[in-house]
Amino acid sequence: MPLFLDKMTTDIETKFIDSIDCKFPYQDKEKCIRLIDEAAGISVNAIFSVVEEICRVPVSAGGNVEISYLTDLLEYTQDKFDHPIKDIVFDTSDKLIHKQELTVDEAIDRMEIVRMYQGQFAALSILYFSCDDIDGRLEPIWDDIIQGWKK
Repeated sequence: MPLFLDKMTTDIETKFIDSIDCKFPYQDKEKCIRLIDEAAGISVNAIFSVVEEICRVPVSAGGNVEISYLTDLLEYTQDKFDHPIKDIVFDTSDKLIHKQELTVDEAIDRMEIVRMYQGQFAALSILYFSCDDIDGRLEPIWDDIIQGWKK
């Protein structure tokens, strides 16, 4: 399994992410597999973008995507790479697929770990949306991490 170096977003990565954002082909497993494989050849952030689509199915997808199908896609994706934040991102993603949430404190702790890996925007997004942050505690942390990565 390749171990990707963290890097800022490239044009190829941006185009790939834009091509799947709220347009993931949930109903076509072969296309999903091809996109997962394509992401693995681009970057960790691209892979985490696919993971975000898998664990945060948009309403526009009709809400009729089976949990077992999403879990299978997540497991397939997990075998495609190694990265230090992989376990926390996939654990969180699995919880989201199963309609479970982290506590705000758990999300903050995980976001602080992701902070150390510049450019992992999709991983950060998964964590940001992993809980019901009614007090808005995550927003300043999100902003601080993103600003730090841009420096």
